[in-house]
Amino acid sequence: MSPLLSTIRAEAFKLVRRRRTYILAGLWWLLMPILLLIVARALQANLGGSFVDEEGVIAAIVQAIASPHGLVRANLFGPSTVSPTLYIISAALLAGVLVGEERSRNMWKTVLTAQPNRTVVLTGKVTVAMIFLLAYMIGAVIFGFLLGTVGMLFLDTTIDLSGFAATVGLYALQWTFLLPAVLFAFLMVYLFRNVALGMVSVFFIPALIEGIYSVLRAVLDLRPLNRLNAVFQALELRSTFENLPLYFLTNNLYAPARRPVAEFTSLLGADFDEVTNNPLATSFLRSDMTLGHSALVMAGYALLFGLLLYLLFLRSDVD
Repeated sequence: MSPLLSTIRAEAFKLVRRRRTYILAGLWWLLMPILLLIVARALQANLGGSFVDEEGVIAAIVQAIASPHGLVRANLFGPSTVSPTLYIISAALLAGVLVGEERSRNMWKTVLTAQPNRTVVLTGKVTVAMIFLLAYMIGAVIFGFLLGTVGMLFLDTTIDLSGFAATVGLYALQWTFLLPAVLFAFLMVYLFRNVALGMVSVFFIPALIEGIYSVLRAVLDLRPLNRLNAVFQALELRSTFENLPLYFLTNNLYAPARRPVAEFTSLLGADFDEVTNNPLATSFLRSDMTLGHSALVMAGYALLFGLLLYLLFLRSDVD
């Protein structure tokens, strides 16, 4: 067996023995669909056929959120709406096990003695993290569809597979987008050499940077009210500053998962452009950001975080 496959096998064996692996799976696969089935049942029982449902809006909402296809989309979209998101929590937890526990249990020397090629060790760990994230996402599709089928017993929903292939494609794209998140989580946990501090940094450093930007844009708006703003205007930096959210990590990281948001907002009668382009809502999906653009941005982040992680891991001492 090749060294890389041996590393993958050993790291996967470690993860399957951790309780948090199964707790995370249960949260991802069951929590959102069950909550949506309860909400859909309440909507159908209390508002279905009432004056607010004259145009079949309630039935459309129930179909969108609680049908088999609807729950599959919810298991993609829902984890990206909480803060911190379930996607980044998953990446951080995997990094905590695969990288952080090696130091907390004084295992790095043992690991690197068994497999002295550090590149192989790190690549194997990253590969295992991506494999488990793929398993989580495949499980989200399966459980969403199964629970949506069960929901048909007490809800007026149907199996509508139109667009299902596109949804599965968004799952696949979202999985590839998680590679920079995994590399970033590995980098932070290894850099801080503390599992708790590393995981906290993964959760809050991107949000802190983007939050500072949001406050600055909302307060200053770069209008020529003083000499500083006049300088920005003269250097034509206003458009660059306003377009920075197009390159934020979180905006692009969850772009595939948040793609179905347009349909949900339209069902609720909201304007997608107004919701997503608000200066104070830069952490959400922008309507002017394409998946192709996000893919290029995430490739850049993967290259940046990957280079930093491998350089640090290959050059620094471990204890």
